[in-house]
Amino acid sequence: MPTTKRRINITVDDRTYEALERLSGERDQSVAGVGLSLIEEALEYQEDLHFSRVADERLGEKQRRIPHEKAWA
Repeated sequence: MPTTKRRINITVDDRTYEALERLSGERDQSVAGVGLSLIEEALEYQEDLHFSRVADERLGEKQRRIPHEKAWA
């Protein structure tokens, strides 16, 4: 059955493959499944970093702030 998911090919060194293989055994997942999980976690982490930087920039700006109680009242 064809899939609607996109495919990518990556090449890894022996050390990285062995780590993926070890994790696949621990997680009872395929090596590809472990790779996908790690990529998704890394993307979420990068998104968190981005929004953390945005929040830090906004906190550094001089602007009128609305107290939490008023914002959600």
